[in-house]
Amino acid sequence: MNSPSAIALITTHANELLDAAPDAMIIVDSSGIIVYANQQVEALFGYSRGEIVGKQMEMLLPERFRSTHPEMRAAYARSPRLRPMGENQKLYARHRNGSEFRVEIRLSALETDEGLFITGALRGVTARADLPLNTVAPIQSRIAEVERPEQADRMIKARERAQATLNSIGDALISTDLAGHVDYLNPVAEKMTGWSCAAAIGKPLQEVLKIIDDWGHESGLSSMQSTARERHVVGRLTDGMLTRRDGVEVAVEHSEAPMQNDQGEIIGALMVLRDVTVTRAIAQKLAYAAQHDPLTGLPNRVLLVSRLKQAIALAARHNLAVAVLFLDLDRFKAVNDSLGHLVGDRLLESVARRLQRCVRSADTASRFGGDEFVVLLSEISRSADAVIVAQKILDALREPHAIDQHSLVISASIGIGLYPDHCGDPETLLKYADEAMFSAKRQGGNTYQLWSRSEPLR
Repeated sequence: MNSPSAIALITTHANELLDAAPDAMIIVDSSGIIVYANQQVEALFGYSRGEIVGKQMEMLLPERFRSTHPEMRAAYARSPRLRPMGENQKLYARHRNGSEFRVEIRLSALETDEGLFITGALRGVTARADLPLNTVAPIQSRIAEVERPEQADRMIKARERAQATLNSIGDALISTDLAGHVDYLNPVAEKMTGWSCAAAIGKPLQEVLKIIDDWGHESGLSSMQSTARERHVVGRLTDGMLTRRDGVEVAVEHSEAPMQNDQGEIIGALMVLRDVTVTRAIAQKLAYAAQHDPLTGLPNRVLLVSRLKQAIALAARHNLAVAVLFLDLDRFKAVNDSLGHLVGDRLLESVARRLQRCVRSADTASRFGGDEFVVLLSEISRSADAVIVAQKILDALREPHAIDQHSLVISASIGIGLYPDHCGDPETLLKYADEAMFSAKRQGGNTYQLWSRSEPLR
């Protein structure tokens, strides 16, 4: 498809709206020819629109993917509802300078009387660009008066196609007038908010869109009005929690841009929202997994060291102490060798539960690795407090552990390192507690030992 056809597909008003979207927007026909690209495409790929419109979309892919991509595209065109090419998938793209980068892509089918078109919303994975500083025109645009009926007919069709393009965008679009009253929702926004466009039009934005940001503040109307007033992007990509009309909460990221008519007058603002519920849940799971032991669920070394640094800083401010209890189970290897690793794992889980019961909620019981555990006691007043907890742990662990049909008795050796008595560096404090633990081991185990400079290094 050549450039005139591309221009016919997107009206000036719709083009300005798409230019305000935070994502790179590309529309291709069924043969893979690019018929439209917004300003974000230029920023993301380094090409001007004139250089890519009318070209095969494979020019935006690395060389190694260009031969296989046409068949994937053809398969998508045959069954677009199945989305075989991806929904929120991360793929490789190629910049004009030859470098490769990762993008997140969302595809939508756009059926017109001229055939099937595919719209793609692309976002760089490593760096998300803010909305452009240009302004956008109103969504509900008028058809200009024309002298010839056939020209009016072409403009009517162009408007219908432009509206279909807006409706096919995978993000939610909401626009307001200068007073903050809603004047448009696309289908995704209707689904996301629970409001139909007809019901929402004329309503104050704060009634339709209720978003609480990560700091517990309401966002939406004030930032939209500031966006219109300031004539530039006020609300950049921000995470928040949207409360739908039915009360269901949806994790979203959102941004705003001003809207301007052909005479350069600010007439309102546009908000773009994306549902990130799944993405946020995955991120939270990954963050949890990176900081916790998969077997016991206790904090791992990474989280322990982080909390130890915080505990030392607080203790220094409040003139208090911190204790690190380094614990190693006595003769645990014999349990693994005689009863198997499954029983050994169950025993470690039982030990973890008992450790948690021996400390305060402000303290941290962590698994350091293997059969080693570390307990962090925050803001204690004296070293005797650490000794009391160490003895409490030894008593708790000696109680029989019921594992399947076995009743297992286990003991431990505990080394104690203190701040500020011994040192103020987290890693050194852990090292001293480890050395004291081996001192307790040399005494036969089932005991605790405070670190001492006179103790021989192992």
